[in-house]
Amino acid sequence: MYADDGSGDDFGFGGTFGHVRQGGLRMRQRQFSRYYSAYPIAAYPGNKADANYGGKIFMPPSALEELSRLEIVYPMLFKLENDEAATSKRTHCGVLEFTAEEGRVYLPQWIMETLDLSPGSPVKVLNVALLRGSLVKLQPQSTDFLDISDHRAVLENALRKFSALTVGDIVTIEYNGREYRIAVLETKPSPSAINIVETDLSVDFAAPVGYVEPNNNNMRSASGNSNHSMAVDGNNGGSRPSSSIAKDIRRKEEAAKNEISSSRFAAFRGSGFKLNKDKESAPPRSYASTPDNNNNSTTSDQLGEGEQPVPLDLPIGTLFFGYDYVPPFGSETTAGADDKTEADRFQGKGQVLRQRRKR
Repeated sequence: MYADDGSGDDFGFGGTFGHVRQGGLRMRQRQFSRYYSAYPIAAYPGNKADANYGGKIFMPPSALEELSRLEIVYPMLFKLENDEAATSKRTHCGVLEFTAEEGRVYLPQWIMETLDLSPGSPVKVLNVALLRGSLVKLQPQSTDFLDISDHRAVLENALRKFSALTVGDIVTIEYNGREYRIAVLETKPSPSAINIVETDLSVDFAAPVGYVEPNNNNMRSASGNSNHSMAVDGNNGGSRPSSSIAKDIRRKEEAAKNEISSSRFAAFRGSGFKLNKDKESAPPRSYASTPDNNNNSTTSDQLGEGEQPVPLDLPIGTLFFGYDYVPPFGSETTAGADDKTEADRFQGKGQVLRQRRKR
């Protein structure tokens, strides 16, 4: 595997040789290197506006043919250089499609700005191999980034459109119809650029530009040199709040989750109404009884003015429904009735509706 260490030599027509280490020996391997005319993706013939918020470019089909003949390292990563700038500028990217016109490459707008390119300017494209990244430190360029409820999910989705990250770049991502510019401050293990394709990446957030730390006596503004950050662990998706900005982001995420949970459907929620509203204000009817000497009960309806019902105290096993107590047949109170003779029990007279006629 060879790495872009800037030590390649040019051999006419832009062809270069990179270095390969195999078995401790330093060998040479041919490297893709070409100059193309750079154009923004907005000028690409077709609806590819979404590619403007990523780190991949469009190259011509001839580049794919040449790359297929070389022993390159996958995934395909490229270094873009603007040699005509006052100070040589460079960045790294991946390739999205090999569908551009011959002699042209189409770049996202943020790459055009990073390399200080205008439409039609020449740009040097070299294929390189970068180390897999383990950590990147980012700094939003506006406090509007704090309005996002779930930063981890937004970044995971946005970084899928990138193949490499370079220190010094200010990339542009899009979320919910708004653009956010984010600067790359630091990368590890390489101090200049990393490969982020299919890798677990830990992300540190520096305080956004213009962020004012709350509850600070000095009320100083945060800058790129601020030590306040939040670390998001790419391995388990957790976060380690290490400053007030981290707590600020954490608080917003929890508030958003609570709002979502409160808006979920819950069965049998609401209040009920009675049709007999006039009786709602009336005090509940009391069925406590006051036994008198005749073993009868007196309900609250039978109480006089100023009298209060007493607590209902009945023997165990006795039910009371608010009426006078009538002992069941066969109890002690009705034992005297059993002394009557059978003839006395069935005494009475009958009547007929139609009288018989006398003959």
